[in-house]
Amino acid sequence: MSGNTHRPIGHQYALAMIGGGEARVRTVAEATGTQLTLDAFLRVQDEEPVPAFLHSALCAMSLPTKRPKDDTLPIVREDGKYALAINPRPVLQTVDGKPVMRSLGVPYGAYPRVALIYLLSQAVTKRSRDVYLGRNFTEWMRRLGYQTVSYGPRGTANLMREQVDRLLACEWQIRWEGQDSGDNAFAVRDVKISNEYAGSLERNGAFAREIRMSEAFYSHLVDHAVPLNEVAIRELKGTPTALDLYTYLAYRLPRITADRGQVISWDQLAKHLGNDADSKRFRQTVRETMQLVSAVYPNADVDFSGRTVVLRPSPAPLERRLVGPHLRLVGAPAAESAPRSSVSRTTRTPRRTADPGEPLVPFPTGSLAFGTREAKFRAIGLDKGQPWCVDTMATAFRTGFPGIKELRPDSEWLRVWEAFVIRYAERRSQTREG
Repeated sequence: MSGNTHRPIGHQYALAMIGGGEARVRTVAEATGTQLTLDAFLRVQDEEPVPAFLHSALCAMSLPTKRPKDDTLPIVREDGKYALAINPRPVLQTVDGKPVMRSLGVPYGAYPRVALIYLLSQAVTKRSRDVYLGRNFTEWMRRLGYQTVSYGPRGTANLMREQVDRLLACEWQIRWEGQDSGDNAFAVRDVKISNEYAGSLERNGAFAREIRMSEAFYSHLVDHAVPLNEVAIRELKGTPTALDLYTYLAYRLPRITADRGQVISWDQLAKHLGNDADSKRFRQTVRETMQLVSAVYPNADVDFSGRTVVLRPSPAPLERRLVGPHLRLVGAPAAESAPRSSVSRTTRTPRRTADPGEPLVPFPTGSLAFGTREAKFRAIGLDKGQPWCVDTMATAFRTGFPGIKELRPDSEWLRVWEAFVIRYAERRSQTREG
């Protein structure tokens, strides 16, 4: 592995997984990695990807990582054809028994990023403007991946509540002038993510369990949603720069078509990530952050080692196989004898190995209620997805799974479909119980 030590640690782990399985990954981690990156890599490799989504403009341009000196001023981001403005509009509040108008300020840090991804993911996945949060704030925090929820002035619950109130009180302007293939010029002017949101607490002090996304924002979100992996978001949720770098790469890399990739300046990357200017400190921060990001997105083929940034075409984060050309062995499976991960997880789906002679086919189209080939998919839906309609789940799968247009062996489709059905049933059951 000495020839690969210049690579981000996630790339080194991936090469080790291809060459010798988990045992070799742990050997690499002992020499050059950390427990944090090792655990993140193993969890993302061991769990089935869970689709999450973020608006493409918010992948290209970020919220502030820290509280601005004057957080009541609008935040403006621009980089060539992109422009984003976040304006903290005053809201009506009661102070000492009297109604007053005051600005909550712009959102900043990791909390609003995690909350925003959750809200937008729910809207895209369910194809609905109505987003259910939970029965109470503790339940919602746990949905976001925070297993320990504390209260008090600096508790995680109150910090999240403050940032969500800031996030949803802001008005947004988004301009995007597309010229590349697949880009569409659009403008969203003076809209809120939720026009009806009045704070995380209802008038009686109870938790607001559901919000309704504004029609203008929702309609643009559906057309410009970028697929992410919820498992990776959970691993990065404590670091805003890691979330920004991950979402930017998730948006940008799959869209690059030239084999030689694309070269951008460090100053351009700084603008994307919400920094005022390029600096040695910024470069060092990005290089260090990429160690963790590469652990959850090893297929991301980027080079941050030089005077410019090189972005190369890469699979989307939901592609679970280690397929990046920078990993040498394109599509090579991990060793069959590799031991399973000792990292804890909530659910585990056994891996299935496809027969090399299996034909590559698309996911079944139309109803799963009829047909010989469809019978296996129907059986999984009836067994694992009770009491939900199999065809309803199939429609959600075709809508939300980013690799739906690919050709795969039936055994692979059945594995992915089973994982989706289990997750779908769990989430729908939680919503119904709420």
